[in-house]
Amino acid sequence: MQARDLVADNIDLVSLPEVCARVQELADDPDCTLDDFAAVVTHDPSLTARLLKLVNSAFYGFPSRVETVSRAVNLVGILALRNLALATAAVELFANLPGQRLALFPFWRHSVFCGLVARNLADAAHVLHGERLFVGGLLHDVGRLLIYSRLPEQAAHIQAGSSPDDCMPDVAERRVLGFDHAEVGGELLLAWKLPRALRESVRHHHHPLAAGEHELEASLLHLANAATHQVEARAGSADPLLRDPFAGFVDPPPPDFDAPCLAGIAPAVWAAARIGPDDLAEAVARAGEAFEETLRILYDL
Repeated sequence: MQARDLVADNIDLVSLPEVCARVQELADDPDCTLDDFAAVVTHDPSLTARLLKLVNSAFYGFPSRVETVSRAVNLVGILALRNLALATAAVELFANLPGQRLALFPFWRHSVFCGLVARNLADAAHVLHGERLFVGGLLHDVGRLLIYSRLPEQAAHIQAGSSPDDCMPDVAERRVLGFDHAEVGGELLLAWKLPRALRESVRHHHHPLAAGEHELEASLLHLANAATHQVEARAGSADPLLRDPFAGFVDPPPPDFDAPCLAGIAPAVWAAARIGPDDLAEAVARAGEAFEETLRILYDL
């Protein structure tokens, strides 16, 4: 079996909701108007509510409240709202995936924080439409959800060969499966017909210099993922029911560039990302400011 086979065999389980698929189509249609886009979104009350919560949250920090989707589209643009719509749909979609063996709250906690760091890094690197890096961070590990739900025996072997704070879980996955979660994620985003830059950054987030023309996005995602793993390691692994599940993420300490995950990042990756350590430190701090509110909105806490 290859990564594409795992996606193809389970595509009915992980197909985007109709409204989200329509949003993606409209965003790619040069003739789409702001009114067309707003009309589709407002047909889904749940999606509308979450999008407006995100637009009014610390994620954007607008000075005045945004009350309508049409106003939100005017402020942030169709492409940005497409990405945010995808983000909200993904969390809900995978929450209902049968046979899930991963703890979903820690999974999305990691994913949301990584997405926020990646979006902030995109700003520092002057990348247009930084929300797509947020989506890349949010979805960079979705391949793990598909592996753990549909291949439980192999997943158990993978878990036995890696630790919860492992920076490179793809090594154990390749040993057991012959492919890794990043490949599965890339194939899933291809099935969803998402932009090439987004799916290639997910596919190569562990090995960003292999992403070719998309090594900038993949390198930013790689750095965001590494920084998030370090935040998690510092937060500890205590039972989340016995402690504040947001501890360590809301006010994270500055990155330790001599610690695992960050220490091994090659200079070429920093160069490809067009940022420096100070940019990463600022991105982590800003992610902490928006983290709890963003997670609560997406995870519907």
